[in-house]
Order: sequence, then C-alpha cells, then structure tokens
Amino acid sequence: MNQPYKISSFLLPFLKKHIVIVVLLIMIVICSVISTLLPSYALKFLIDSIVNSQGTSDNIILNSCLFFGSYFLVALFTMLQNYMIDIYGQKLIHELRYQMIEKSHRMTYAYFTHHGTGEMTSRIIDDVQAVETLFASGLISFVVSFFKIIGILISVFVFSWPLGLILMAVIPVIYFLTKFFRKRMLNYQMKNRKQLNALTNDISETSQNMQVIQLLGKEQYQEEKYQQILKALNQTKQKTALFDSIYSPIVDSIKAIFIGSVTLLVSYASETTSVISLGITVGTFAAALDLISNIFVPIINLGQEMETMQEGISGLKRVEVFMSEKEITSKDNSILAKEVLKKEELIRVENLSFHYDDSEEDVIKDVSFSLKKKDKVTLIGRTGAGKTTLFRLLTGILEPTTGDIFIGDYKANRIPEQQKKYLFGYVEQGFSAIPGTVLDQITLHDKSISIEQVEKVMDRVFLNDYVLTEVKGGYQAEFRMDLFSRGQLQLLSLARALVFDPEILLLDEISANLDAKTEGEIIAILSDPTMDKTIISISHRLSDQLNFNKILEVNHKGVTLHCKENQ
Repeated sequence: MNQPYKISSFLLPFLKKHIVIVVLLIMIVICSVISTLLPSYALKFLIDSIVNSQGTSDNIILNSCLFFGSYFLVALFTMLQNYMIDIYGQKLIHELRYQMIEKSHRMTYAYFTHHGTGEMTSRIIDDVQAVETLFASGLISFVVSFFKIIGILISVFVFSWPLGLILMAVIPVIYFLTKFFRKRMLNYQMKNRKQLNALTNDISETSQNMQVIQLLGKEQYQEEKYQQILKALNQTKQKTALFDSIYSPIVDSIKAIFIGSVTLLVSYASETTSVISLGITVGTFAAALDLISNIFVPIINLGQEMETMQEGISGLKRVEVFMSEKEITSKDNSILAKEVLKKEELIRVENLSFHYDDSEEDVIKDVSFSLKKKDKVTLIGRTGAGKTTLFRLLTGILEPTTGDIFIGDYKANRIPEQQKKYLFGYVEQGFSAIPGTVLDQITLHDKSISIEQVEKVMDRVFLNDYVLTEVKGGYQAEFRMDLFSRGQLQLLSLARALVFDPEILLLDEISANLDAKTEGEIIAILSDPTMDKTIISISHRLSDQLNFNKILEVNHKGVTLHCKENQ
C-alpha cells in the first residue's frame, strides 16, 4: 500500500537544491518591503522642508531628489522581486512536472484504463501551474503584502500613535471580510478546477474518437455533453467572479471612508497652520495619510492572493492525489532474460485471482496451470471472460490480486521492462501508431535496433519490398495510417513484436476482420519451421489451422481456468 504523498516531500529537497535562489529571493523581498516605506518618509521631509524653509531651495531640492529616488528603489526591487519569483516558479514547475511524469511510469495499468486520457494531462499541466501559483506568486506575494502591512502599521505608530490605533481598528474589518470571501472562493475554485479537468478530458477523448463519432452520427450527443460541461464550468466561474468583483470595491469604499474621516477629524481639530492636531507636522500628517492609503493596497492584494492561493490549494490536493496513486511492484534489475529462459517450464501460474480496483468481482479466480517452452496454446472463452486480462497478467502489465505468475523462476511483475522485450512479443488486434517514421513504428525509437534487423523482420512478414518500393522515402518516411492497408498494419504490428526475437508470442485476436490474403500470410509466418517460439493465441480459427497442441479454456462460471491437451 502506497503512503499518501505530501507536497512537503517535494518542496524540502527542492528548496535545498535551489538554496541560492531562495536566499536571493528572501533578500529581495526584504528590500522590496523596506523600499515601499521610503516614499512616505521622503514625502514627510519634502513637505516639512517646503513649509519650514521660507524660500530656501537647498533642502527642497535634496528632499525632492530623495522622494523621486525612493520611488526608483520601489520600482527596482519590485522588478527584481517579480523576476526572481518567475525564476523560482519556473524551476518549481519543471521539477514537479518531471516527478509526475516519472510517477506515471510507475503507476499501474489499471489507472490508465479507468481514467480519461485528458485527466493526466490536466493534472500535469493545469494543476502543477496552480501549485506554482500557490508557492511562487501566491505565497511569496502574500508574505510581501503581510510584511508591508506590518511595516506601514509600525511607521504610522511612529508618526502618531493615535492614528496607529485608529488604523488598527480598521484592519480587523478587512481581515474578517477577507476570511468571509476566502471560504467561498475555495469552494468554487475546487468546483471550477473539477469542471476544467472534465472539459480537458472531454476535448481529448472527442479528438481521439472523432472518426467513430462521425461514423455513428454521435455529433449531437457529443455537442450536448460538451454544452453541459461548459454550462457547469460557467456557473462555477460566475460564482468565483462574483465574489472577486465585489471584494475590491468594498475595500476601496472602506478606504475612502476611513481616509476622509481621519482628514476631517484632524482638520477640525487643527490648532495652527504648521502644526496640526495630534502633535504632528503637516509633513508627518501627509506621510501618515500616504501610508494609510498605501496600506489598503497590500490588504486588497492580500485578499486577491488568498484567492490565488485557494486555487493553488485545490491544484495541490489534486497533485497529491495523483502522486499517491498505486504503483507497480518495483523491478529487480538483476534479472536477465537469458536467465529466465533457462528453465524448460516457461510459465507457471499458481492460485491466480484478479479483480480491478473499482470492483470486488474477480475477473480471474483461483487459476493454476503451467506451460513449457515451444508450446502452441489456444486461449478460448466467451467475450469478457478474462482472456486479454490474462495476457496482461502474464506480461506483468497487471498484477495479481492474489497468487503468483512465474516466468521461469522469476515473478512476472519483478522482471525489468528492458528485459521483457526479449521474453514477450504482444500483438493486439489493430495497430497502435506512435509519432515518427515507418522505421520508428517497428523500433519504437529504440536505438539498439539496426536497420538490418528491421529489414530482416519486415521481410519475414512480407512487408520489406512494399516499404522499399511503394512507400516514398521508405523506412524514413513519416508514418501515416493510410500508407498501409488494414491487413498490412496487422503485419506491421507482428513485425514490431518479432524484432527482438522474443521467446513468447501473445496474439490477441489478430485474425479478426482480416482478409484471406493477410490471414494466409500470418499462418505462413507462424507455421514456418524457424518460428520455434511459445505461442499463446486468442483465436480459435487461427489455432485450428496451425494445429496448436494445447487449449486453455477460460470458463466464466466461477471464473476458473482449465488446461487440457488438444485432441
């Protein structure tokens, strides 16, 4: 059972690895917070120098330069802060996405059969982006805004403690207002994230199945389904936008009322033209008003950053769920294919039972049998009885719920993937293309396979001359499905399985819907005396013509498996 994944297991090593960037970012954040206070202090000295100088220009010019210089520092450190946040965020995105891709390689086959093709894309793209927003711009900006508020509050107390007390009375109002909005924003952000993932998944699946949709006339059904998702997404987005749109105006109104009230109060109590109420100078009062006005900016930002962080938290939770998914059994890299093949009893299944994670009903139940090298086996049983599932269990793609499968003396799910290509050649009904050339369809981008090996295996499946003479560009041509007939694609799939000369061939309904010519070619390939392999085929018709010597019958009554010699 996998331990629940916590984002801290990623963040702590990440911070240690990028400690220089983290330290620089902290220093720049500190400078950015301090710099935002400087203009108000410079304003105080400037106004007081104007009021008290009686025409002397030296101090006025100096203080004017300090005033403009303070804004230059604000702009400089804001720029540096944004740049460092961007650098930090990009590195976080890159490394977290890389870990998620690595995780996907360790996840069980069952995950991919029970989740839409767009879901993992949404997790790695959208949710990681939300996590970056949370820990980079969201959290860091939140900290900056928080310390700006503290700095401004302290400065106002330094200028005038009565004004500081008045200001402190307003901050809780803004805080509880923000808390009110935050709870509702999180709820709708989570719903919005879920609908976005549903939209991504639907678009991906529709694109992949467009041909089937058009052939079956299901365009209207897909449109209605798409409209329902868009409607749900729009509703959650409107709720989020509603709270977002009314939050800032409310804070701005409080700001205007507060500043206006303080100004009227001080003006009403004014005692002199140079020294006004509360024992402060005109410059100090102007600086205090500037600080009070500025404190609302980080407070507003604080609310917006909380919203951003809520969105990030929803993405973070989804990333943690993804990273906590069940993983396949770790492989034993010391196992070599040549060692596996030493034993005459090639396959041994002991008390095997299997059910998928979303069901408690066994697809295969308490099955035991063994096969020797060079056995030619027919696997029969009605549709849904578990024949293809058994294939996937034999190759280790699926793992037994209970019981064991041994290839030679080694458990199937412990054999490394790089060794399995010498053990199993799996041919499915139909052909699954990959991006790349015709050559890549056979090699699957494996650089260890030479062009000579490819031509040899393609000659064996009667396709080498066709590719060299009929396909423009030959093996280097960009692959398209229309370059080959359906039968030729099945032969291409067989070539892909044979290129590593594996000991075991698993043929999953490969004769279904084949023309007579292609079926004859496949029979010729498999009946060749040099084809001295262990073959397990889900095709009773094909097996009869090849005189397979064993039958494995999958009986869904109690989900049991029987092995008997072919008569």
